[in-house]
Amino acid sequence: MADLLDPEELIADLQLTLQRRHPRPHPVRQLLLSGRLTKEQLQGWARNQFHEFRNIHRFFGIRYQKCPVPELRRMLLENMVEEEGEDLFGGKYPSHRDLWVQFAEGIGIARDDILYYEPLPGIRAALEMYVSLVQQSHWPVAIGTGLVFEGGGPKRMKEEREALEKFYPWIPPTCLDFFRAHEYHDEGHGNMVIDVIKQHCMEEKLQVEMREAVRQRADIMWLQNDCIYNAFVRPSLSNETIRELEGRLE
Repeated sequence: MADLLDPEELIADLQLTLQRRHPRPHPVRQLLLSGRLTKEQLQGWARNQFHEFRNIHRFFGIRYQKCPVPELRRMLLENMVEEEGEDLFGGKYPSHRDLWVQFAEGIGIARDDILYYEPLPGIRAALEMYVSLVQQSHWPVAIGTGLVFEGGGPKRMKEEREALEKFYPWIPPTCLDFFRAHEYHDEGHGNMVIDVIKQHCMEEKLQVEMREAVRQRADIMWLQNDCIYNAFVRPSLSNETIRELEGRLE
């Protein structure tokens, strides 16, 4: 059994756990950030990523329902309102689901196509895995799994937006508001997640559970990208590019 860590040590340990779990960016992300996805591959990525974005309420709602701390529930509720559309209360952005649809339309996907697209089986399975993980976790761990996505959200979204602007200039800038919204909002969400971990995971058994939960969330996100990569990208790559991206050659 690992020793009980203080709050700062725990955050550092979790971040190290994530870095060791997947030390290199996924090949899909490497290609996206270097402008090497074709339009068709970018569309395959967008269609399948949408499955989680349109189902965020399924795990956000569980986090909210589990949380016993009123002040934290207010913050989680604010997070859900932003996902469903801050324009409901006079804010700038519509729902993040609608922002992704705008992005999809900007890269040439018809609105009905993205709305009614049937995602890959592995994409569907990955969502169910994460919903199950949140359901089965103690409440601070359920919230703490957000360290994997929200924790690195602003940097990741900024990198993706800048790559899309640089390498895919045919995409209308107004269609990138999904990324801009997350650059802004995820900083606050990530800080909230870190605070929950620091304050409410100060028991040894919760720290062990938290460490395993972030591994599982990272693996689920890797699986999502693997499904897209193997279906739409890898079959068209040269052996040299596969070796560069994966560090191996099959």
